[in-house]
Order: sequence, then structure tokens, then C-alpha cells
Amino acid sequence: MDRRQALQLLAASAFALGSTRPALAASRGPRKVVVIGAGILGAAIGYELAKRGAEVTILDRTGPAAGATGNSFAYLNASTKASSRPYFGLNWLGMAGWRAWQQEPGAALPLRWGGAVYWRGDAAATQQLAASLGTVRGWGYSGQAVDGADIRRLVPSVTVSGDPSGAFFPEEGSVDPAEAVAALLARARQLGARTVFPAEVTGLIVAGGQVRGVRTREGGLTADAVVLAAGLGSGTLAQSLGVPLPLTSSPGILVHTRPQPPLLDRLVFAPHSTIRQTVDGRIVSSSSGHEGGGGTGDPAAIGQAILAGAADYLPQIRDAAIERVTIGQRVLPGDGFPIVGFVPKVDRLYVAVTHSGVTLAPVLGRWAATEILDGARIDLLDSFRPARFAA
Repeated sequence: MDRRQALQLLAASAFALGSTRPALAASRGPRKVVVIGAGILGAAIGYELAKRGAEVTILDRTGPAAGATGNSFAYLNASTKASSRPYFGLNWLGMAGWRAWQQEPGAALPLRWGGAVYWRGDAAATQQLAASLGTVRGWGYSGQAVDGADIRRLVPSVTVSGDPSGAFFPEEGSVDPAEAVAALLARARQLGARTVFPAEVTGLIVAGGQVRGVRTREGGLTADAVVLAAGLGSGTLAQSLGVPLPLTSSPGILVHTRPQPPLLDRLVFAPHSTIRQTVDGRIVSSSSGHEGGGGTGDPAAIGQAILAGAADYLPQIRDAAIERVTIGQRVLPGDGFPIVGFVPKVDRLYVAVTHSGVTLAPVLGRWAATEILDGARIDLLDSFRPARFAA
């Protein structure tokens, strides 16, 4: 990272961590904003807009966290983003933003900070983990190599075979995504925002090259600006205006147990299981990484298989009752990176859609509010603009 990038990241982090101070009202730009989508990004942007005094309405065709957000593993990290320095930096700022939100007044956020412990089952994967650790440490991120004894000390409830090599990232954490959305929406409503569920948006109102509002099955809503934060649904609405927004999806399956006694205060990434424990005691696990793997067949049977795999490392949950098995559709932009900013061709139509939305929500929420209300252009988002997909 060059000196300019480092200074920008430090300045942005300080800005995020100073967010408990009252925000100034928008000096110019739109005052009335409709946010389409009540997942983590829609809730974040709506909350940050309301903090700035905007008149905000948040719509969702189903309800809060009903899509990809509610089925997310919700791992807050930047260590898995070593392939792109700008994307890594954005995720790191997102982590700082969650800590800032945690200090703000209003509904509590169900966060758990304790770090993440990784080890792998084969030489190639172990080498790849070590390489990623070296990369992010070189960018200033906190992480350390660990051996079997270290892993047993860090997660004493976990069974670890042999003497594996791994990594520990002490600043990482997790959050209950649905409860986090509920808390952010409650905070936004306390600041005057309006939430309407269910409210299916059927189209966007555009006149004179500028978005003027939205159409729903219940009628129209006028707006000075509109935010598309509806996950996969954002692509359809954007395409209706001739704006390309290439999005795909892939399934992610997670098993959620009923509350268990305290077992883990850190995330565990073992060779064939990913495991975390929520603040309220539930164990959440996947057999294919923190995003949840795909699968076909009976969800109940898949859930039992995932739980059995997790019990290889956490025997205490072998007979735990499964509360639910979730199959979420992860949103994947065409090139894998966030799509954030005003769209070409239609003035004041802002889009925010991304993978890793839970980690990124605080920084994208704040910066989207700044760009929408102040007319600023935040250069750390320049790599992620919708215009890169324009013909």
C-alpha cells in the first residue's frame, strides 16, 4: 500500500471511529430519499441518511433481512480479501465501522469480537493460508501464524488432531445479521425514517433524465433520490432503465442449532467445518467455508450432515437440536466486487449491491449517505462504480 492509500485509510478509520459525535445535516443535495431493500445494506444506508436528517423511506417486498442477509454467516473480516488491495481496505474499514456503530445510541447490536482461528487439512491449502496471512500482515492487518498448541489454547472446547499450522486473526468477529438489521431499522425510525413492509416496487419513476420516485403495488412515492439496495432485485430494476447491473447468485447452506452452553468466543475455520456461536448461544455452521456451501437434496438431511461434521471438532454439539437449516442465495456481482454509486444515464439513482455486504455495511452506508446528500465523490469507491459495466 502506498503512502497516499495508507493515509486515506487512517483518515477514514478515524472518521468512522469518531461517529458518536452528532452528524451535520446535509448542506445540499436531495432531502427525500427512498431506499429499496431492507437487507443489511438498505438498513445501513437508511440509518446513515436518517442520521444526516434526510427524509427516508425504506421499502422491501417481503420484510427486513428476508433475502441474502438473513441467511448470511455474517463473518466480519478482511483477511479473506487478500486478492485485491482496494477491496481488502474497504472491508477493513467496514470492520472499524461496526465498532463505531456499537458505540452509538439506540438498539444494541448483537456483535461478538474474539477473532478467527484457521487451520487446514492438506499441504496446498495450508500454504495458501500462510500466503494470505503474509499478504494481509504486509498491509498492516493483525494476524499471526499458529500451531496445534496455539489452536488448542485459543479454542479449548475444540478437538484438534495432530499439529496443524494455521492462522489467527484477533480483530475479527461476527454479528447476528437479522437482529443487526432490526436494530439498525429501529435506530433509523427513532431518527424519523419510515419503513414499509411488504412493499413491492414495480418500477422507477424517471422524468427529464432524473429519478423522481418509485411505483409500488400500493401506489407511487416521490423522491429526490432513490437507492437500489435490493440484492438480486436491484438488477431487474436497473435493467428496466437500460442500466446494466450484472448479478448472479449461488446457494449457501447453514445449520443453526438451538441455544447451547457457552462453547466458542471465536470463529473456527477447520478443514471441513466452519463454526461460530452467536451471542444468544446458537451454533451456526457450514461445511464449505464462511459463505455456506451449496447442496442438493433434503435440507434436513443436509443440516444433519453439516452438524455431524461440526461435531468432529466440537463434540459437545453432536446431539444438539437443529432449530433451522437456511438456504440463502448469495449475491455475486459480475466481477466479484461491490457495485456502489450513482448509475450512468439516470441522475440521482444510487446503487449498492455486493458480496460481503455484512462486513461492508457500515462504510458503504456512511459513504453512500455522504455522496447522496453532499454531492461528494469518495475516491476510495472509484474501483467499484456501476459505470464499469456500461457499454
